[in-house]
Amino acid sequence: MDDSLSFESLLRGARKFARSALEAHSTENEEVFLLHAGVSIERLAKAALVRKSPFLLMEMKGKDDTLFHLTGVRQATKLRTVGAGQAIGRLRDMAVLPQRDPDLDELIELRNGVAHLMASVDEAFDGLTVFCRVTNQLLEHLKRNQGLYWGSRSNVVSITLSDAHEKVERDVARRIEQARRLLKKRFEDLPQAALEGFVATRPQLDYGLQVTDERPPKVFVPWKCPACGHTAVLTTGPPNRITYGEPAQSSPESLLCFVCRFTLNPHEMQVAGIANSIPLVDESGARLLTDVEEFLWSPQPDVDDDLHDD
Repeated sequence: MDDSLSFESLLRGARKFARSALEAHSTENEEVFLLHAGVSIERLAKAALVRKSPFLLMEMKGKDDTLFHLTGVRQATKLRTVGAGQAIGRLRDMAVLPQRDPDLDELIELRNGVAHLMASVDEAFDGLTVFCRVTNQLLEHLKRNQGLYWGSRSNVVSITLSDAHEKVERDVARRIEQARRLLKKRFEDLPQAALEGFVATRPQLDYGLQVTDERPPKVFVPWKCPACGHTAVLTTGPPNRITYGEPAQSSPESLLCFVCRFTLNPHEMQVAGIANSIPLVDESGARLLTDVEEFLWSPQPDVDDDLHDD
């Protein structure tokens, strides 16, 4: 296989563009930052794919030149691999990245806009935080040393993510208090039976594996609402950890409480006291997936490699 598509080459390229993106951001060169940040994430995403299997880089259309190249049948003069969006989509299906991340989608769209002279950046969009967060998510999946990857820019990344974390904490705390207050106000002059009756009429979901033709499979997990304490539904993707004799674990992607209407997105879970990886069990601790469902749905573990600084 061409060295340009090797894990090491893609990782080096991602790191090179990551550092140049931070350099461009420090000089307020927004277009170069967006372009290089997007390229860096694309290469890091492709590194994660090729580490699993080089065939995950293939486009599923057109000629077989790339297939023959990756299998060593013959060298291709022009390789067609997946773009950033499709690479990210495959990592989402593999439970490496959250199924929904509008900020990441916007960053990639802005990168494409810069490349085609059509970028229009919303001043409220914090591209630097999104770039640092997603990069660290991928580095954690690849078991790479983040300090080694970012080099002398590590402090900038740490400060950026720390500031963003504090902002999320404040926002989630405000919304929790608001949800509690609105629910209390709604029933404050009514007997307890009124609240109990309201709770009883809320949607009763079938927890466990959810499969539809329109969307990727999900798991519905019952979870205590951080705001009102009633049972909410936590949605996860595929299992990311399977241990023999124990329930599989997965990363939470969203939370919805039908009682107080409180919601959480993937980046808010931790500040609300929800771990990055949760057991797929019901309220009694019983497993929500069978052994077969866990095995067939979960990605196989990768082999760790070392990253050496240049």
